Amino acid sequence: MIRTLRAAGWGVMALCLVAGAACSSDDGKALPAPDQSSSTTSTTVIDFSQVALAPVAPGKAPAITRPPGGGRASIAGKVVDANGAPVPQALVRATYFFDPGKSEVIEALSGADGHYRFDRLYGGRWRIRAWLAPVMATLEQPAFFLGATEHKTLDLKVKAVPDLDVTSKMAPDPPLVGWPAELAVLVVSQTVDSEGKVVRTPLGATDVTLSFPGSSWSIQSPAATQPTDTDGTARWIMSCGDEGVHGAAVVVSGREFPITLPSCLSPASTTTATTTTTGPTSSTTKPKAKTTTTTRPRSTSSTRPAVQPR
Repeated sequence: MIRTLRAAGWGVMALCLVAGAACSSDDGKALPAPDQSSSTTSTTVIDFSQVALAPVAPGKAPAITRPPGGGRASIAGKVVDANGAPVPQALVRATYFFDPGKSEVIEALSGADGHYRFDRLYGGRWRIRAWLAPVMATLEQPAFFLGATEHKTLDLKVKAVPDLDVTSKMAPDPPLVGWPAELAVLVVSQTVDSEGKVVRTPLGATDVTLSFPGSSWSIQSPAATQPTDTDGTARWIMSCGDEGVHGAAVVVSGREFPITLPSCLSPASTTTATTTTTGPTSSTTKPKAKTTTTTRPRSTSSTRPAVQPR
Protein backbone atom coordinates (compact mmCIF):
# COMPACT_ATOMS: atom_id res chain seq x y z
CA MET A 1 0.00 0.00 0.00
CA ILE A 2 2.76 2.44 0.93
CA ARG A 3 4.61 1.42 -2.21
CA THR A 4 1.52 2.19 -4.29
CA LEU A 5 1.07 5.71 -2.81
CA ARG A 6 4.71 6.47 -3.25
CA ALA A 7 4.49 5.47 -6.91
CA ALA A 8 1.43 7.71 -7.37
CA GLY A 9 3.28 10.64 -5.84
CA TRP A 10 6.20 10.23 -8.20
CA GLY A 11 3.66 10.14 -11.07
CA VAL A 12 2.09 13.44 -10.07
CA MET A 13 5.51 15.08 -9.75
CA ALA A 14 6.46 13.81 -13.19
CA LEU A 15 3.19 15.21 -14.62
CA CYS A 16 3.94 18.65 -13.14
CA LEU A 17 7.40 18.65 -14.63
CA VAL A 18 6.11 17.64 -18.11
CA ALA A 19 3.43 20.36 -18.12
CA GLY A 20 6.08 22.96 -17.31
CA ALA A 21 4.06 24.38 -14.40
CA ALA A 22 4.70 24.37 -10.65
CA CYS A 23 2.31 22.32 -8.54
CA SER A 24 1.28 23.93 -5.24
CA SER A 25 -1.10 23.33 -2.49
CA ASP A 26 -3.46 26.06 -3.89
CA ASP A 27 -4.24 24.04 -7.05
CA GLY A 28 -7.96 23.66 -7.53
CA LYS A 29 -8.93 26.60 -5.30
CA ALA A 30 -11.02 29.56 -6.54
CA LEU A 31 -9.08 32.70 -7.61
CA PRO A 32 -9.47 35.75 -5.38
CA ALA A 33 -11.67 38.66 -6.58
CA PRO A 34 -9.79 41.50 -8.42
CA ASP A 35 -8.87 44.63 -6.52
CA GLN A 36 -11.34 47.34 -7.59
CA SER A 37 -8.95 50.16 -6.68
CA SER A 38 -6.46 49.04 -9.35
CA SER A 39 -8.91 48.96 -12.35
CA THR A 40 -9.61 51.99 -14.56
CA THR A 41 -12.73 52.56 -16.68
CA SER A 42 -13.03 55.47 -19.19
CA THR A 43 -15.92 56.51 -21.51
CA THR A 44 -14.04 59.40 -23.17
CA VAL A 45 -14.02 59.17 -27.05
CA ILE A 46 -10.47 59.11 -28.37
CA ASP A 47 -9.70 61.91 -30.88
CA PHE A 48 -7.80 60.64 -33.93
CA SER A 49 -8.13 63.85 -36.00
CA GLN A 50 -4.56 64.90 -35.28
CA VAL A 51 -3.07 61.56 -36.22
CA ALA A 52 -1.05 61.82 -39.44
CA LEU A 53 -1.91 59.13 -41.97
CA ALA A 54 0.47 57.81 -44.59
CA PRO A 55 -0.33 59.21 -48.09
CA VAL A 56 -2.14 56.92 -50.49
CA ALA A 57 -0.32 56.34 -53.78
CA PRO A 58 -2.34 57.43 -56.85
CA GLY A 59 -4.01 54.61 -58.69
CA LYS A 60 -3.66 53.74 -62.36
CA ALA A 61 -5.64 55.61 -64.99
CA PRO A 62 -8.93 53.86 -65.76
CA ALA A 63 -8.90 51.63 -68.79
CA ILE A 64 -10.78 52.74 -71.88
CA THR A 65 -14.40 51.70 -72.10
CA ARG A 66 -14.88 48.50 -74.05
CA PRO A 67 -17.88 46.37 -74.88
CA PRO A 68 -18.49 43.83 -72.09
CA GLY A 69 -16.16 40.85 -72.30
CA GLY A 70 -13.88 40.48 -75.27
CA GLY A 71 -14.38 39.32 -78.82
CA ARG A 72 -12.08 37.90 -81.48
CA ALA A 73 -12.32 40.61 -84.16
CA SER A 74 -10.14 43.69 -84.71
CA ILE A 75 -10.02 46.98 -86.63
CA ALA A 76 -6.72 48.59 -87.61
CA GLY A 77 -5.47 51.15 -90.09
CA LYS A 78 -3.94 54.59 -90.54
CA VAL A 79 -5.20 58.17 -90.11
CA VAL A 80 -4.24 60.27 -93.15
CA ASP A 81 -4.94 63.79 -94.40
CA ALA A 82 -6.44 64.76 -97.78
CA ASN A 83 -3.02 64.27 -99.43
CA GLY A 84 -2.47 60.82 -97.90
CA ALA A 85 0.13 61.94 -95.35
CA PRO A 86 -0.06 60.24 -91.90
CA VAL A 87 -1.60 62.23 -89.04
CA PRO A 88 -0.13 61.43 -85.59
CA GLN A 89 -1.97 61.94 -82.29
CA ALA A 90 -5.40 61.98 -83.94
CA LEU A 91 -8.29 60.76 -81.80
CA VAL A 92 -9.97 57.68 -83.29
CA ARG A 93 -13.44 56.82 -81.99
CA ALA A 94 -15.20 53.54 -82.77
CA THR A 95 -18.86 53.09 -81.85
CA TYR A 96 -20.44 49.63 -81.43
CA PHE A 97 -24.20 49.43 -82.08
CA PHE A 98 -25.07 46.10 -80.49
CA ASP A 99 -27.84 47.63 -78.38
CA PRO A 100 -29.78 50.26 -80.39
CA GLY A 101 -30.62 52.10 -77.17
CA LYS A 102 -27.10 52.18 -75.74
CA SER A 103 -24.05 52.19 -77.98
CA GLU A 104 -20.56 51.28 -76.76
CA VAL A 105 -17.62 53.61 -77.51
CA ILE A 106 -13.88 52.92 -77.56
CA GLU A 107 -11.13 55.43 -78.37
CA ALA A 108 -7.44 55.43 -79.24
CA LEU A 109 -4.76 57.85 -80.45
CA SER A 110 -2.93 57.34 -83.73
CA GLY A 111 0.81 56.73 -83.43
CA ALA A 112 3.67 58.73 -84.88
CA ASP A 113 3.14 56.95 -88.21
CA GLY A 114 -0.63 57.53 -88.11
CA HIS A 115 -1.50 53.91 -87.27
CA TYR A 116 -4.24 52.89 -84.83
CA ARG A 117 -5.62 49.52 -83.69
CA PHE A 118 -8.58 48.08 -81.76
CA ASP A 119 -8.41 44.44 -80.61
CA ARG A 120 -10.78 41.99 -78.89
CA LEU A 121 -13.86 43.41 -80.59
CA TYR A 122 -17.25 41.81 -81.00
CA GLY A 123 -18.74 41.30 -84.42
CA GLY A 124 -21.65 43.52 -85.37
CA ARG A 125 -22.37 47.02 -86.65
CA TRP A 126 -19.61 49.60 -86.13
CA ARG A 127 -18.98 53.23 -87.07
CA ILE A 128 -15.54 54.82 -86.85
CA ARG A 129 -14.14 58.33 -87.35
CA ALA A 130 -11.05 60.38 -86.52
CA TRP A 131 -10.16 64.04 -85.91
CA LEU A 132 -7.39 66.22 -84.53
CA ALA A 133 -8.65 69.22 -82.54
CA PRO A 134 -8.52 72.10 -83.22
CA VAL A 135 -7.26 71.90 -86.81
CA MET A 136 -8.49 68.69 -88.49
CA ALA A 137 -12.03 67.35 -88.78
CA THR A 138 -13.54 64.08 -89.95
CA LEU A 139 -13.64 63.75 -93.72
CA GLU A 140 -15.68 60.54 -93.66
CA GLN A 141 -17.48 58.34 -91.11
CA PRO A 142 -17.60 54.79 -92.48
CA ALA A 143 -20.21 52.44 -91.01
CA PHE A 144 -19.88 48.71 -91.60
CA PHE A 145 -20.65 45.21 -90.30
CA LEU A 146 -17.70 43.48 -88.64
CA GLY A 147 -17.56 39.69 -88.69
CA ALA A 148 -17.12 37.81 -85.42
CA THR A 149 -13.52 36.82 -86.31
CA GLU A 150 -12.79 39.47 -88.94
CA HIS A 151 -9.57 41.51 -88.88
CA LYS A 152 -10.56 44.64 -90.79
CA THR A 153 -8.07 47.15 -92.23
CA LEU A 154 -9.51 50.66 -92.58
CA ASP A 155 -7.72 53.96 -93.26
CA LEU A 156 -9.43 57.12 -92.00
CA LYS A 157 -9.23 60.49 -93.78
CA VAL A 158 -9.28 63.86 -92.03
CA LYS A 159 -9.34 67.35 -93.53
CA ALA A 160 -7.59 70.54 -92.46
CA VAL A 161 -9.98 73.26 -91.29
CA PRO A 162 -8.66 76.83 -91.87
CA ASP A 163 -9.07 79.24 -88.99
CA LEU A 164 -10.83 81.77 -91.30
CA ASP A 165 -13.43 81.13 -94.00
CA VAL A 166 -14.93 83.59 -96.51
CA THR A 167 -18.06 83.03 -98.61
CA SER A 168 -19.97 85.38 -100.92
CA LYS A 169 -23.40 85.86 -102.48
CA MET A 170 -24.66 88.27 -105.15
CA ALA A 171 -28.11 89.54 -106.13
CA PRO A 172 -29.40 89.50 -108.75
CA ASP A 173 -27.84 86.27 -109.94
CA PRO A 174 -26.77 86.55 -112.71
CA PRO A 175 -25.88 90.26 -112.53
CA LEU A 176 -26.68 92.44 -115.57
CA VAL A 177 -24.07 94.52 -117.34
CA GLY A 178 -24.40 98.18 -116.43
CA TRP A 179 -26.97 97.55 -113.71
CA PRO A 180 -26.31 97.68 -109.94
CA ALA A 181 -25.83 94.42 -108.07
CA GLU A 182 -25.27 93.85 -104.36
CA LEU A 183 -22.44 91.67 -103.07
CA ALA A 184 -22.48 90.21 -99.54
CA VAL A 185 -19.33 88.65 -98.05
CA LEU A 186 -19.47 86.54 -94.88
CA VAL A 187 -16.36 86.13 -92.69
CA VAL A 188 -16.28 83.43 -89.98
CA SER A 189 -13.67 81.85 -87.72
CA GLN A 190 -13.46 78.05 -87.60
CA THR A 191 -12.20 75.50 -85.11
CA VAL A 192 -12.61 71.76 -84.45
CA ASP A 193 -13.99 71.01 -80.98
CA SER A 194 -13.29 68.04 -78.71
CA GLU A 195 -16.05 66.03 -80.40
CA GLY A 196 -14.65 66.55 -83.89
CA LYS A 197 -17.28 69.08 -84.94
CA VAL A 198 -16.42 72.22 -86.92
CA VAL A 199 -17.55 75.31 -84.99
CA ARG A 200 -18.08 78.45 -87.13
CA THR A 201 -18.33 81.87 -85.45
CA PRO A 202 -19.17 85.08 -87.39
CA LEU A 203 -16.49 87.75 -87.04
CA GLY A 204 -18.00 91.17 -86.42
CA ALA A 205 -16.17 94.52 -86.60
CA THR A 206 -13.52 93.04 -88.92
CA ASP A 207 -12.22 95.09 -91.86
CA VAL A 208 -12.75 93.51 -95.28
CA THR A 209 -11.18 94.99 -98.42
CA LEU A 210 -12.71 94.14 -101.80
CA SER A 211 -10.52 94.11 -104.91
CA PHE A 212 -10.75 92.91 -108.52
CA PRO A 213 -7.58 93.95 -110.40
CA GLY A 214 -7.90 93.67 -114.18
CA SER A 215 -11.63 92.99 -113.88
CA SER A 216 -14.54 94.95 -115.33
CA TRP A 217 -16.25 95.19 -111.93
CA SER A 218 -16.47 98.57 -110.24
CA ILE A 219 -17.64 99.62 -106.79
CA GLN A 220 -20.51 102.12 -106.69
CA SER A 221 -20.80 102.32 -102.89
CA PRO A 222 -19.52 102.32 -100.22
CA ALA A 223 -15.70 102.32 -99.99
CA ALA A 224 -13.63 99.26 -100.89
CA THR A 225 -12.80 98.59 -97.22
CA GLN A 226 -15.78 97.94 -94.97
CA PRO A 227 -16.16 96.55 -91.42
CA THR A 228 -18.33 93.50 -90.98
CA ASP A 229 -21.64 93.68 -89.11
CA THR A 230 -22.30 91.67 -85.95
CA ASP A 231 -23.33 88.76 -88.18
CA GLY A 232 -19.93 88.84 -89.90
CA THR A 233 -21.24 90.27 -93.19
CA ALA A 234 -19.89 93.17 -95.31
CA ARG A 235 -21.85 94.52 -98.33
CA TRP A 236 -21.12 96.54 -101.49
CA ILE A 237 -23.14 97.88 -104.45
CA MET A 238 -21.25 97.01 -107.64
CA SER A 239 -21.58 97.22 -111.40
CA CYS A 240 -20.28 94.91 -114.11
CA GLY A 241 -18.87 96.40 -117.34
CA ASP A 242 -18.67 93.31 -119.60
CA GLU A 243 -20.29 89.94 -120.03
CA GLY A 244 -18.64 86.84 -118.62
CA VAL A 245 -16.95 85.76 -115.40
CA HIS A 246 -14.59 88.25 -113.77
CA GLY A 247 -12.36 87.44 -110.81
CA ALA A 248 -12.43 89.15 -107.42
CA ALA A 249 -10.91 88.75 -103.98
CA VAL A 250 -11.18 90.10 -100.44
CA VAL A 251 -8.42 90.77 -97.93
CA VAL A 252 -9.09 89.91 -94.26
CA SER A 253 -6.46 90.31 -91.53
CA GLY A 254 -3.76 90.69 -94.16
CA ARG A 255 -4.74 87.46 -95.97
CA GLU A 256 -6.28 87.31 -99.43
CA PHE A 257 -9.29 85.09 -100.14
CA PRO A 258 -10.47 84.65 -103.76
CA ILE A 259 -14.25 84.79 -104.20
CA THR A 260 -16.30 83.49 -107.10
CA LEU A 261 -18.77 85.93 -108.65
CA PRO A 262 -21.50 84.83 -111.08
CA SER A 263 -21.11 85.48 -114.79
CA CYS A 264 -22.31 88.90 -115.95
CA LEU A 265 -25.14 88.90 -118.49
CA SER A 266 -26.03 91.58 -121.03
CA PRO A 267 -29.56 92.98 -120.68
CA ALA A 268 -29.99 92.58 -124.44
CA SER A 269 -29.64 88.81 -124.12
CA THR A 270 -32.66 88.67 -121.82
CA THR A 271 -35.01 89.87 -124.65
CA THR A 272 -36.62 87.16 -126.75
CA ALA A 273 -38.29 88.09 -130.05
CA THR A 274 -40.25 85.72 -132.27
CA THR A 275 -41.36 86.68 -135.79
CA THR A 276 -44.32 85.26 -137.65
CA THR A 277 -43.46 83.08 -140.60
CA THR A 278 -45.97 82.16 -143.25
CA GLY A 279 -45.64 79.55 -145.88
CA PRO A 280 -47.73 77.85 -148.48
CA THR A 281 -50.68 76.06 -147.03
CA SER A 282 -53.72 74.39 -148.38
CA SER A 283 -55.75 75.23 -145.36
CA THR A 284 -58.04 78.22 -145.20
CA THR A 285 -57.01 78.85 -141.63
CA LYS A 286 -54.84 81.93 -141.31
CA PRO A 287 -51.66 81.59 -139.30
CA LYS A 288 -51.73 83.23 -135.91
CA ALA A 289 -49.18 85.89 -135.17
CA LYS A 290 -46.88 85.05 -132.29
CA THR A 291 -46.28 87.56 -129.55
CA THR A 292 -42.95 89.08 -128.64
CA THR A 293 -41.87 88.82 -124.98
CA THR A 294 -39.50 91.38 -123.57
CA THR A 295 -37.83 90.85 -120.21
CA ARG A 296 -36.62 93.99 -118.54
CA PRO A 297 -34.03 93.97 -115.76
CA ARG A 298 -35.42 94.88 -112.38
CA SER A 299 -33.89 97.21 -109.90
CA THR A 300 -31.79 95.51 -107.23
CA SER A 301 -31.97 98.23 -104.60
CA SER A 302 -34.31 96.19 -102.39
CA THR A 303 -32.66 92.81 -102.95
CA ARG A 304 -30.20 91.78 -100.26
CA PRO A 305 -28.30 88.52 -100.69
CA ALA A 306 -28.18 86.36 -97.61
CA VAL A 307 -24.97 84.45 -97.04
CA GLN A 308 -25.55 81.34 -94.99
CA PRO A 309 -22.69 79.82 -92.95
CA ARG A 310 -21.55 76.57 -94.43
